[in-house]
Amino acid sequence: MLDVSAYSDEALIDRENQVLFRELPLAIGHASQLPRPGDFITHDASGVPLLVVRRDDGGVDAFINVCRHRGTRVEAAPHGNKRAFSCPYHGWTYGKRGQLVTIPHERGFACVDKTSRGLVRVAAGEASGIVFVRPAPLAEGEDAALDARAWLGPLVEDLEGFGVSSSVLYGARSVDKALSWKLAIDIFLETYHLRPTHKDTIYPMFFDNLGLVDRVGPHLRNVFPKRTINQLAAEPESSWTLRAHANVLFHLFPNTLVLVQPDHTAVLHVWPNGATRATVASYLLVPEPPASDKARGYWDANAAVLYGATEEDFTMGESIQRGLSSGANREVVFGAFEHALGHFHAEVRRHTHARSV
Repeated sequence: MLDVSAYSDEALIDRENQVLFRELPLAIGHASQLPRPGDFITHDASGVPLLVVRRDDGGVDAFINVCRHRGTRVEAAPHGNKRAFSCPYHGWTYGKRGQLVTIPHERGFACVDKTSRGLVRVAAGEASGIVFVRPAPLAEGEDAALDARAWLGPLVEDLEGFGVSSSVLYGARSVDKALSWKLAIDIFLETYHLRPTHKDTIYPMFFDNLGLVDRVGPHLRNVFPKRTINQLAAEPESSWTLRAHANVLFHLFPNTLVLVQPDHTAVLHVWPNGATRATVASYLLVPEPPASDKARGYWDANAAVLYGATEEDFTMGESIQRGLSSGANREVVFGAFEHALGHFHAEVRRHTHARSV
């Protein structure tokens, strides 16, 4: 059981923001968004304005997207390619490695040591094509290279084996929902809801309340078999392909879901937006950039299926959030086949030292 306050308590969400969304590696995007040196993306959903830049050596750097003069946002564009970043307020300019290059009318800032006033760096790294950032400013002497492979552990090979690292991003969207970020994650960690919630859409492809769950450190690996998996009994094992007959869902703690489907992958990043609201940024990862209207139409149709199903989920989630505020329940109950939810919330508590009933 879990106290309903886990989904609405302001003090809890403040603690989660400070620990989970500042101190842990967070997946914020995909390597295909940064294919060339000088490519950048900006990101704000964690609560810290971030600027992530592809280096000349192929690595990534990440900085707090705030000018060291008066605190203005340095880069406003969501993505692009630049050799330098100039603050729009007074023109302080920073190089690709975050170093302060130019101060207009520099004689007025004789006391400023440019070598110590570069953009504030945060740790960044990549694993399986996923870009990770830890938004907290680096401590003195702390390594800026984030070991994302160590954070994912054995899931690195899984994700690479499913082609996540070689895919390209397509069809991104972002929606705001009236539910806790943890409730949004809960929705995807069980199949108990498939038959009643998705009876006219995706449920006919799947079994009722059937799935496998593996704990991988703080993360989860879920396998949701489709009804077609029964056909494999008549086929040689050498021809078996898991993704053709099951959806594989990885929960990358704390807030990212990677859903492997037969010929592509879907990614959802769930970001808290207060205690009882969340922003869900999602996209497809497809094998190559679509080069024709036919290809774009195919991936758009796949995106429509994904977003249609998730809208059904979020409708239920928003109903739950409203119900929890009614006082009808003091706790929520997780059944034996909802153990993935229990693991997720136990990891949240372990990292934040919160208490449950």
